[in-house]
Parts: sequence; structure tokens; C-alpha cells
Amino acid sequence: MKRIIAILLLIAIQLPLMSQWASVAYYQVNRNYIAKNLCENRDKPKLNCNGQCYLAKKLKAAEDKEQKTNSERLEKMPEIQLACEQMTSLAFQISFSDFTEDHFSHAEMAAQSSILLPFHPPQCS
Repeated sequence: MKRIIAILLLIAIQLPLMSQWASVAYYQVNRNYIAKNLCENRDKPKLNCNGQCYLAKKLKAAEDKEQKTNSERLEKMPEIQLACEQMTSLAFQISFSDFTEDHFSHAEMAAQSSILLPFHPPQCS
């Protein structure tokens, strides 16, 4: 089941790239019909077009469609700002009275030091 889903996703990703190949394959399969009925130069057999003008028009249309969708995607893409504005200078005020106060007592630090030791599993003798 996973393999089938992976193959389907791969095909779905490749479909936009296959539009030109589909036009070429359609031309190869139906070359005689295209040369007799759809070719612009069917009245001029000396040109030996054989429907290549029809194929060129289809390939050009597929390329134009792809460029149009790409430009629409670029227009809809959100703008990302990679640089920030220059900051103005910052002023810091340092008060030395904060460093002189004793916030921790030695007894509290000693009680917590045994908790902070790394854990060792018990050793069997």
C-alpha cells in the first residue's frame, strides 16, 4: 500500500513536467491524422511539414502556460525580509548594589549540591 501511494505521489509531482512529453507522444501516435487534417501546411507538400507546425504550436502553448503559472506563483509568494533595520544605540545603566547582596546562603547551596550530582546506577558486589 505504501509503495502504491509513493508511486502516485511521484506521478502527481511529475505531471506538470510531462505536459510537453504528452504533446510529443500524442503527435507521434497520431502523426498521419495531424498531417492530413490539422497541419497548417497540408496544402504545401513541398515543405514536408507533416504536422510539425502543429506540434510546435502545442509545445509553445504548454511552455507559455508553464511560464504563466510560474509567474502567478511568484506574484502570490509572500515577501520575506532577510535584513533588519539598523538599531540605534542602546544605553545601559549598571547598578553595583545588585551584586553586593547575598542572594544565596551557603547552607542552601550545600543542600542542593547533592541533587545536582550525575546519576550512577547501583553497583553489584
